[in-house]
Amino acid sequence: MAEEKKWSLKMVGMHVDSVPETLSRIRRIADHHNVWIVCMNAHMMAGREHAIASIEQAIRAEGEGRMIARSLEMEVLLYASGQRQTGQGMKFGLHEGEMSAWVAVIASSDEERRERRGEEKAIKEAWGELFMITKEIPEEQGIPEERVPILQELFGISDAEISLVGSDRISELVIERTALLNILK
Repeated sequence: MAEEKKWSLKMVGMHVDSVPETLSRIRRIADHHNVWIVCMNAHMMAGREHAIASIEQAIRAEGEGRMIARSLEMEVLLYASGQRQTGQGMKFGLHEGEMSAWVAVIASSDEERRERRGEEKAIKEAWGELFMITKEIPEEQGIPEERVPILQELFGISDAEISLVGSDRISELVIERTALLNILK
């Protein structure tokens, strides 16, 4: 069985002048601390539970050797999008301008590194550097009503499904859709 990775998830606000430059800076932070850092566009996500499910499914796929993507970061975005195409997954990442994002810092399971510094310390130090380019913001309480039609379109959720279960349960419907990626592999 795959070893459990330690990770941390926070909602942040950030201004992105250039996606490539911002990703480069984030990669330098990740490389320096031997962690993975994944940024998910909060406006395309069905809340914290959706972000958690995406992270856990990607980590499981990596541990079982069945990733679609070449990197854990992209695998998380693929699960967030519920799609197999990296072009679709990338839409769930950063965009230029002001944005809210669910950001995950995932510790490496490199045993030598764990003995040297510890996973929790690596995660904490990575967050320290990330907060130089982001700011932690309060987590959303529920899914804003104006986001429901966006999520319906992104994940193929019909009005009939929403009528049946209620818009307050859209997170569950989205997570169900993203879990189908495991079956479609």
